[in-house]
Amino acid sequence: MRFLLLVSMVLSGMIAFGQAKNPALDALSRNDLNSLSAMLDDRVEICFDNRVQYLDKEATISAVRAFLSQNPPKSCSQMHTGAGKGNASNYVIGSLTSSNGKNFRVFIFVSEKGDKKIIQELKIDLQ
Repeated sequence: MRFLLLVSMVLSGMIAFGQAKNPALDALSRNDLNSLSAMLDDRVEICFDNRVQYLDKEATISAVRAFLSQNPPKSCSQMHTGAGKGNASNYVIGSLTSSNGKNFRVFIFVSEKGDKKIIQELKIDLQ
């Protein structure tokens, strides 16, 4: 029984370690808006607490900056990923914990534009 428990713990650790960090979640966790900006489409659907807006890249960064100034990131982790048909699009769901103790669910939708993957949708909701 102990052997099975040990094997399952080791395999769980290997699976968790094997997941690549998502660059957008990493940028959010570091409050790195320059890196995040480089990943954004020219227009982005952005949603904070169920309020949807379609903003250009500059306005999107301003909105994210305002959000992060009120909710400084303490940690941000990837919870789930998925891909669309043909892998031309994918999404990531993460969890952002702010230093003020609030937890947020982060949803990022990415699609291919030429040879580059770009963020077209960003949703952040209080958990």
